[in-house]
Amino acid sequence: MRNLAHVDEGGGPLPEGRRLYVLAAVLSPESEEAALRSGMRVPLLDGQDHIHHHSESGKRRVEIAHLIATLSFTGAIITTRATRNNEQELARARLLARLLPRLQHVERVDAAIIESRHGSDCHDRRTMNRLQRSRQVNSPFRVVHVRKRQDERLWLADFVVGAYVSALLHDEPEPWDIITATHVIDVN
Repeated sequence: MRNLAHVDEGGGPLPEGRRLYVLAAVLSPESEEAALRSGMRVPLLDGQDHIHHHSESGKRRVEIAHLIATLSFTGAIITTRATRNNEQELARARLLARLLPRLQHVERVDAAIIESRHGSDCHDRRTMNRLQRSRQVNSPFRVVHVRKRQDERLWLADFVVGAYVSALLHDEPEPWDIITATHVIDVN
């Protein structure tokens, strides 16, 4: 059975012109794919083609968090870095360099599915190549970029990262508390 990680980014403003940059990796066995994908489609509204934490009202965020609490995924890892606005790509590279080896060697993940940022995916590939050359990750581990609308498990990662950021920076703890009451999420 293959284990997967779905990775998305988030962030928010910090004092003194800095930003918090966050990556969330939601872990799940491939055998749960159909249940997770259909489960994340349940809260879609008419005309909505994906779930995005930032676009939802506070009430809907709580409803979606309750739904996520019922889904069967292994857990999640959140990794953070404070940065300046013009250093977000560097922050992402450093977080991926910390996250990807852990996914392969500690969490026993076979592939990381990362939300595609179109032209910026090359930066992630460069980080992955550097990790392979330094033998921090090895060839069985794969990184795949997918558009958010193509995989509902990326919606799940988006919601987890958004709930974390909202709890930490925007005094909106309820969705985060609901999710963490039922799922193990390691924040580092």
